[in-house]
Amino acid sequence: MYIPPSYATALPSGVLSSPPELLLIPTMKLASSLILVLLQNTTIADAAAMNPPSPPLSIAKRATSVSHGADPRMSAGAWDSHLHIMDPVRYPPVENIPYKPAVHNLWENAIFENSIGCDHVFFVQTATHGYDLTLMLDSMRAVGNERALGLALFDPNTTSHEHIRRWDSEGIRAVRVNLVTYGDDTPIEELKSQINKYVDLIKPFDWVLQLYTKMERIAELEDFLPTLGVRFVFDHYGDPSLPQTAGPVNPYNIKGFQSLVRLLKTGTTWVKISGAYRLSHLDSDIWEDLDPVTLELFEQAPKRVVFGSDWPHTRFEGLDVRPWVSHLLDLTEGKQWLRERLFRDNALELWGVNKTQSTCNGDK
Repeated sequence: MYIPPSYATALPSGVLSSPPELLLIPTMKLASSLILVLLQNTTIADAAAMNPPSPPLSIAKRATSVSHGADPRMSAGAWDSHLHIMDPVRYPPVENIPYKPAVHNLWENAIFENSIGCDHVFFVQTATHGYDLTLMLDSMRAVGNERALGLALFDPNTTSHEHIRRWDSEGIRAVRVNLVTYGDDTPIEELKSQINKYVDLIKPFDWVLQLYTKMERIAELEDFLPTLGVRFVFDHYGDPSLPQTAGPVNPYNIKGFQSLVRLLKTGTTWVKISGAYRLSHLDSDIWEDLDPVTLELFEQAPKRVVFGSDWPHTRFEGLDVRPWVSHLLDLTEGKQWLRERLFRDNALELWGVNKTQSTCNGDK
């Protein structure tokens, strides 16, 4: 891992010894800024306890040798509502995951978030680590809940309200039901039963249930979800199957899209504008065949769309999504209110940030 020279000269001798681990550490040279460094034999959690975090993501703004400036049109206080942290070297991965996991840590993510102009992050627990939340919780402690919240994976059959209460105090605000990564063939009644189990656990804590399912299945859930009394968010545009067409796609010809729009209008459902590269048929860096879908979601539900980078783009590692982020800014040109909704305000509402800020300030 690369440390910019201006950082390395400010570090104590021996800090760059291996094996490395991320740490937030204050330095006199960088005044009130925090920098991410490598420190031997210190865990992320210990580092956070030693050095209480204070805006950590801003540190990457000095790492100009390894990052590019963000688009100046990005909304102040922007949120990246979909990203993953993984480290199969230091934190054991689960078996039988359908891809080969690599290390993608806080240092790399901080540089990336700076490059797109996001000050706040919402960690989504990765399939790489399954139900073991250790890495994500360690990362959230290092960043601090003023800047980072997260989503858990857990088995509802072995999880109690006490587990949820503890995770809630750490900044977890959602659980994910992932029907795509391992196949989406769960019978609808079984899926509804599973969702009910999650709802029973999370409802007392005002958590969000995040669904990763094919768009055609949304029609099966349209009448069911609004009755449950919790907020829902669909991953990656609702995972539509784009038709192969020479001209612009009509979103309403995509099975399940109309159901998604109707759910968004209930006030209890959101959708992530994320993972465009997973859906597009184009060899492009802005995936403009999704534009009709994006624009129709903006038109029909401007208060229910949230941006997510899907970093580090598992199975598409090395992909540069910054042109696509700038393209989203192009699509909101002349509509500052919509831009701020997409990149900031809708995330604040969805993730219950006012609740988090009250907790951080000591309110009960």
